[in-house]
Amino acid sequence: MNLPKVFQVFRSTKVLPGQALSWNDYFMLRRRRRIAERIITIPTTLGGFGLSFAYVATREFDPTPIFGQEPIMIYGVGTLVCGLSGLLIGPILGSSLWKLFHREEVKLMEQRDREFYEHIKKNRADPSLHTLRNPAPDYYGEKIKSVTDYRKWLKKQREIVRKGTFHIGEGSI
Repeated sequence: MNLPKVFQVFRSTKVLPGQALSWNDYFMLRRRRRIAERIITIPTTLGGFGLSFAYVATREFDPTPIFGQEPIMIYGVGTLVCGLSGLLIGPILGSSLWKLFHREEVKLMEQRDREFYEHIKKNRADPSLHTLRNPAPDYYGEKIKSVTDYRKWLKKQREIVRKGTFHIGEGSI
């Protein structure tokens, strides 16, 4: 079945039962999951904003102040809050839909997620070594998209430890 390119993030990849997920496949699936979360965020945000705007647009306003403010201001803030709630619900719904379409890979992904997070916890630099001149790059490893990126992340973490331990790069006293 040929899906439009936008919806190909929901297409399942074939992983045989009992087969371990390679790191490259893990990063590819992780990227697809994030794209699905972001794609679903757009309609949920617009839907929350649009539905609340439609409600406010058809409502008659009572001229008495609400919390000491004009009613139109309160309704406007409420409309924005509904749009923001749609923005927050989008990634949750996108992740759920992704898991629905990738049932075979969900357990393998969760296992790799735990393993990846353990690697990150074990190898990240101590937060006390971070300074304004030497900030922590990607503390949780969210920007890592491949094995090569992971190696670069490790190199940066080692550099932070080196600079923080020996005060290299700090101003002279």
